[in-house]
Amino acid sequence: MPENKEILERLNQLEMNQAFHDDNIEALERTVAIQHQEIQLLEKKLMLLSDYIKTLKQDAIKDPKDEVPPPHY
Repeated sequence: MPENKEILERLNQLEMNQAFHDDNIEALERTVAIQHQEIQLLEKKLMLLSDYIKTLKQDAIKDPKDEVPPPHY
């Protein structure tokens, strides 16, 4: 009978460990899902910012023919 008790204790310990690992895996999956959504949002914002910067550069650069000559000419 002592062997059965030892086996049951080990089995209970393994079951508790498995439950702990299952909880950790679920928490990690939730974290990964949230981070994935955040990354997608950041990528969208980066694209918008990149497009905005491109429009600023295009508006700021003039054709040299359109530039007014400096006053000393």
